[in-house]
Amino acid sequence: EHDSTLPGYRYFVLELDQPADHDHPDAARFQQRLLLHHRDPAAPVVLVTEGYNLYPDAQWLDEPAELLAANQIRVEHRFFTPSRPAPADWSLLTIEQAAADLHRVIASLRPLYEGRWISTGASKSGMTAIYHRRFYPADVDGTVAYVAPHSAGVSDPRYLDFVAERGDPACRQALQRFQREVLLRRPAMLDLMKAEAAELGVTYDLLGIDRALDIAVIESVFSLWQYKDSSFCARVPTAASDDAAVWAFLDEANAPRLWSDPYLFGMEPYYWQAAAELGYPSFAEEHIADLLLYPGANVPTSFVEAGPGKTPLFDPSAMQDISAWLTAEGERLLFIYGENDPYTAAAFDIGAARDSHRFIAPGGTHGAVILSLAPADQALALGALESWTGVAPTRRDPAALRPLLRGRRWMTRD
Repeated sequence: EHDSTLPGYRYFVLELDQPADHDHPDAARFQQRLLLHHRDPAAPVVLVTEGYNLYPDAQWLDEPAELLAANQIRVEHRFFTPSRPAPADWSLLTIEQAAADLHRVIASLRPLYEGRWISTGASKSGMTAIYHRRFYPADVDGTVAYVAPHSAGVSDPRYLDFVAERGDPACRQALQRFQREVLLRRPAMLDLMKAEAAELGVTYDLLGIDRALDIAVIESVFSLWQYKDSSFCARVPTAASDDAAVWAFLDEANAPRLWSDPYLFGMEPYYWQAAAELGYPSFAEEHIADLLLYPGANVPTSFVEAGPGKTPLFDPSAMQDISAWLTAEGERLLFIYGENDPYTAAAFDIGAARDSHRFIAPGGTHGAVILSLAPADQALALGALESWTGVAPTRRDPAALRPLLRGRRWMTRD
């Protein structure tokens, strides 16, 4: 047990012994890390199905737990260290194996609680919650998936059209000119990257510093719309701006250090999954193709370190199976998206899913939550939570909610 920073909660950092392969439980095992905020055995339980690492020193409740005054269990995703088998058989990093991890977590902790269970997650964590429901639909009483994309293939073109429609023509043109300006100043930008790398003690061995700059520029417009409103359009640097201003805006939009070795190796399990099952966005680069040194390099396999057994092959049937289940058999699901978030381009289609809703927060970004929805949609979402848990949600000012996004690939990376 650790000291809790959340009033009324006890805080535990736990480990659960898990099979590396749930089809062969007598073979290799690993310790999966869990964070438990315990309030009341009679209260609901919110299971946060993390798609990434856990950060035990950062304590917060996700929105459903805030609204329901619930107990909360946060589960680190398999293969994100330290929740990784050793040696690591990367073929076991699948959505079905991860769903089985969550099933065993629930089975282990359910006897402690009398209340109903809700699963939740944002971005890849929300995707993980949906995958778990596909394989174990009765494990929880409902699921709230925030800003969770459902990509089609490793270069889903839907993202291109969505991003191309954000902002007015002047803003779109300014952003394209900015991207070109960064690459036209490559020597100066590389000098700034090298100085920052020396200060931070990071390296660019996996990608190389030129390719890292290319990718930072390619993804910069996507990332701006992911997190910001259109007010940034008024301050996009131009050819008249100095190097410091151009660098500062790139750092704000998509910092090149995010493509350095420490960040990429920490996120390698995500890129493996994207290359093998999850899919990945497509990013516009035609307007800067003449300035790129590594055109076409922004694909998930670029971010997986080469090694034995580490050549992921994309299997489209994994996401096709999720689509078929969701639209025909899904039930008690809430999907929350932001109007301007590029990941909304690949929003889940709920089809004929029962007692399920998909909502889009007006003007919303990758930080969209229930309390940022239009009033009528918000009422429906809160009503669903009450129906599923038997507990009336406590309405709060969205500004008072603790941040939901924590330093991950599809979240705020700082």
